[in-house]
Amino acid sequence: MKVKVILLPMGREVYLRKGVNLRAGLIELGIPIDSPCGGQGTCLKCKVQISGVHQGCTELEQEKLSPEELRNGWRLACQVTAEEPGKIHLPETDVLWKALAFNPLGEQISLQPNVRRRNFHINEPAISDQRGDWDRLAEDLEIGETVPLFIDLPLLREFSGRLREWNFQGEAILAGNNVVALEPPNSRLDILGVAIDIGTTTLAGGLVDLETGTVVALDVSLNPQIVFGADVISRISYIQENPERRKTLQKKLIRALNQLLLRMCRIAKKKRERIFEATVVGNTTMLHLLLGLDPVHIALSPYVGVLNRSLSLRANELGLHIHPLGKVHALPSVASFIGADTVAMILATKLHQTSVPKLAIDIGTNAEIILSTGSGMLAASAAAGPAFEGGRIKFGMRATKGAISMFHATPSPKYAVIGNSIPQGICGSGLIDLVSELFRVGVLDPTGRLLLAQETSSPINPDLAQCVRIRGAEREFVVYTDKTREITLTQRDIRELQLAKGAIRAAIEILMKEANINISDITEIFLAGVFGNYIDPEKAHTIGLIPPFPKERIHFIGCGALNGCLKALINLDERQQANDIARQVSHIELSSRADFQDTFVRYLKLGRKYGVRAQHSTN
Repeated sequence: MKVKVILLPMGREVYLRKGVNLRAGLIELGIPIDSPCGGQGTCLKCKVQISGVHQGCTELEQEKLSPEELRNGWRLACQVTAEEPGKIHLPETDVLWKALAFNPLGEQISLQPNVRRRNFHINEPAISDQRGDWDRLAEDLEIGETVPLFIDLPLLREFSGRLREWNFQGEAILAGNNVVALEPPNSRLDILGVAIDIGTTTLAGGLVDLETGTVVALDVSLNPQIVFGADVISRISYIQENPERRKTLQKKLIRALNQLLLRMCRIAKKKRERIFEATVVGNTTMLHLLLGLDPVHIALSPYVGVLNRSLSLRANELGLHIHPLGKVHALPSVASFIGADTVAMILATKLHQTSVPKLAIDIGTNAEIILSTGSGMLAASAAAGPAFEGGRIKFGMRATKGAISMFHATPSPKYAVIGNSIPQGICGSGLIDLVSELFRVGVLDPTGRLLLAQETSSPINPDLAQCVRIRGAEREFVVYTDKTREITLTQRDIRELQLAKGAIRAAIEILMKEANINISDITEIFLAGVFGNYIDPEKAHTIGLIPPFPKERIHFIGCGALNGCLKALINLDERQQANDIARQVSHIELSSRADFQDTFVRYLKLGRKYGVRAQHSTN
């Protein structure tokens, strides 16, 4: 049974399975509900205002929400079950975080797509020429081609009638060496392609006119698989309990991708059936789940999946709603934890073509670090956890409207909020800013411990000192407060950041050690991802997240994986380069390194190098 729910303010009607968790049901329908805690009821980001749907509040809601909020119908979607019809007023959405997922590198890519249009006009059959219709057309189309052409049976079945209707002329759409569509002469309908980055948390897509190379639409949505775990290991564990669940994860992902395609086509006023090819990247586990492959052995030593090579297949084999005979091309991976998204980022930044050392860091739940030495490439994956995306942080959230994204401790505490709205939480860049600034002025010691005024070795601004308190057994710093709520940075939040930054910095140091390269040798540093666009390099240096590179060497590239995926879509040479990159990268497995644990522990401390404390400043 299903219950009808009206979503406000858009007035959209949806139907939820009776008894389904509201958060899970909305995500299943492709409706973004920010919930970085994974539905545990700790982040308070999935607040919705409801009437009907469900009666009565849980104990957790009574503890977390104010009496005024409860009186006005505010609930946590992760605590509500859909039992009866009603209305749900969703939080105000903001497209800013979506826009930040993309940062085109400004590079002009020559057009050489796998999909192209070929006009034809062949001789009519005659007694003296009794070759089949397809044989004659294939010979005409193969002029200038290097390999024979093929045609699928469904298209061949209707071919002869159409050919005579069009007076033996028309347009053929080729995808590689396959004829995927035959159309009347001078039809000049769109030829579209789509690049898709399947992230653990988000799905990003770019819709492209393959005859001009123009990106006509961009969009982002949540990966609905987050209901089953915030990271890849959680999702693999979910599958281990019941192998049939692999189909569930694939089905939800394909459905979300189809909704993403539909939205992009509506934005661009295009038709989905005019999409003839999709290039796809993602980490190795995400690509396994897309293809319905078993990812279980990725999580078990020696961490080997089903495949790392690139793969091309028909879209209808996956249930992807593009042209019925359209193609899907998944770029190759390097290893089980260095995926096709990393290959695409290398492609976007041209790390494989540099003759001087360069570094790229894609910071997310799993951080990928690539060091190009000038003569080769080394890569490592660090399990940073979800802290930079708001996960496991008491008031953590993603970089969207209401997120505290910047903080200055002096001359008086001051923060900036995305969208200039009332603070709702703290995003990754805000978390780094807070820890960096509090460490700089002495509110945090090198071990990351919050200090009360009487515990510090030097005077602290009274405005800052009064924000530090002990509640229960935990220390916290009050960032924002009003009549109804507070936003705090807790001691546990700081520990989560230290774990994340320690893993990333240790990976960087081990790659440099392996290559015998110093900080001064690295000529450029690329920071990728939505989070990377907000990060302040100076603050990242202060806490020791990244080495103290000169600021002018650091470049923000947005969604490097999507940029590389777009390049592979519109140029076959770039696609071949992706295959070459996957073979050229040397994977450094950190878990097998005897020096990783010591390096990781050393960089848990705050400071620019080896946990040495930054000079105090009150200016």
